[in-house]
Amino acid sequence: MIKKTSVQCPAKINLFLEITGKRPDGYHRLKTLFAKINIYDVLDLSLASGLERPELLVEDSESTSSLSAGPDNLVLRAANLFFKAFGVKVGVRLSLKKRIPIGAGLGGGSSDAAGTLLGLGKLLGLDSGGAAYRKKILELARGLGADVPFFIQPHSFALGEGIGDRLNAVKIPQALPYLILVFPGVSISTAESYKALPLPERKDVLTRLSQLDRLTEALRRGNSVEKWGQLLFNRLEDSKVAAEPIVRETRDILSKLGLKGVRMSGSGSSVFGFCESYAESEKILNKLKIYPWKSFLTSCQ
Repeated sequence: MIKKTSVQCPAKINLFLEITGKRPDGYHRLKTLFAKINIYDVLDLSLASGLERPELLVEDSESTSSLSAGPDNLVLRAANLFFKAFGVKVGVRLSLKKRIPIGAGLGGGSSDAAGTLLGLGKLLGLDSGGAAYRKKILELARGLGADVPFFIQPHSFALGEGIGDRLNAVKIPQALPYLILVFPGVSISTAESYKALPLPERKDVLTRLSQLDRLTEALRRGNSVEKWGQLLFNRLEDSKVAAEPIVRETRDILSKLGLKGVRMSGSGSSVFGFCESYAESEKILNKLKIYPWKSFLTSCQ
């Protein structure tokens, strides 16, 4: 057990996302290619005498949204589940520095939940518990949300199936180009995005899954973005949500500025595209200053 620790909680983008069906419980089945990117929330954890349960403080440095520090916050939910699962009896204070925009399709809340589980294991000296411990952490992650297991595992890229929680790591030997990510300032509910999505026809799904195979192979071979940029795909861009025109406008602008493989991430509303070089990315980022958006120059991990 140590007195304090800190965890970086990365954002993610979806390089590919197709809906393959719908389960009886209403959840959509999908196949997606996740990629962690170098935009982070930061979670500080410390032992705190006098506390009987986890306590959370939230610092929203990017004014991403008014995020509650109450029991509905995924960090506290993850901490309480961890405490119950492992019978923790000490007090812990968690401080979350929020930098990933909320409602942007970047998985910030899921990453924070995963960071909480990983950070508590490190803080309390439980993370050397072997296979049984790792299995339990993964069970807790699945109970918190479909994207949380992706952030638990150490790999930068992974294929997700089911509701996104069945994962297979993808090894990509060559670093992908710099990317620009834009959050146009409109949050989209993941649940509403799926609800407003017309289910694709089976033949279209099969065609898209073949496209995913070609994309994954091109990335594994280290091909240039010219070879795989046009293979990126996100079925949720078809969702008839109120923010659809804003997302479409953002995509059009990024494409006209010369970015490759421009797509919305997850359920939106963030949009990303890849650059040929760092110098080009700086020029494009400078041109984006005229828009009332949050723009990030980043890369896949």
